[in-house]
Amino acid sequence: MRASSIEVPPRGSPSVTRAVAVLNLIAGRPGGWSLTQISSSLGLAKSSVLTILTSLEAAGMVSRTDNFYELDIGVLTPAGGFLRGTDSISQFKREVAAAPLLSGELAHLAVLAGSDVTYIARHVGREPLPVTAGVGDRFPASITAVGVALLAQLSNETIARLYRGPDPMPRWSAKSTRDLPGLLDKLARTREQGYSVDDGETYHNVFAYGLVVHRVGNHAQDFSMSVSMLRDQTTAKRKAQALEELMGVRDALEAGNDLR
Repeated sequence: MRASSIEVPPRGSPSVTRAVAVLNLIAGRPGGWSLTQISSSLGLAKSSVLTILTSLEAAGMVSRTDNFYELDIGVLTPAGGFLRGTDSISQFKREVAAAPLLSGELAHLAVLAGSDVTYIARHVGREPLPVTAGVGDRFPASITAVGVALLAQLSNETIARLYRGPDPMPRWSAKSTRDLPGLLDKLARTREQGYSVDDGETYHNVFAYGLVVHRVGNHAQDFSMSVSMLRDQTTAKRKAQALEELMGVRDALEAGNDLR
């Protein structure tokens, strides 16, 4: 068994950190995971993993079939509570649907989850692109417009700690960001221009802009939004209009009552 890949934060709970790691691992590959696969992937003893899975199964968050574990419906309970308490998701959908260009494209709302992003809302104004996230999906932050926009808010020191592990950065296309220096350069450009760009990093024929939606209040987490278009069908004029409309949606969301 390889060394554990799980890092417990200062003053954090090892058991909670491991349980979250187990849930994220299972969520990343539908179809079921065996105890041995989970143990090996996370570098944890089988006895520890079995204890975690037993508790998660009792809580209705995972289910077991023929010694394979999958997510169960119980994982939607906390997510549903989050979504119900966030009026800006409904406002996001309304604003995008009213925008002349965005209404006919794909738009997403996401939050940062470590080195990934989790998508919490989407508008589907056209046929899905070859790589299109659904609500609840996790994509690598380093290659997505929504992810880069959120990573750009962090310091370079924090980014270096986040990507200091031995695993290489995810590469979904030939244009995906390869390494930490490349990511830091991209984040610097994002901070300077005020928006992020995915120019074929998640899929070679997809172009996307990303913007952060700043939220205030206790424990409020910033969102990011993106619009995704086919690169070979997107002119400079359409790109400019898409960015302008996305900024308008951002401004409307930040002015919303639930963000003050």
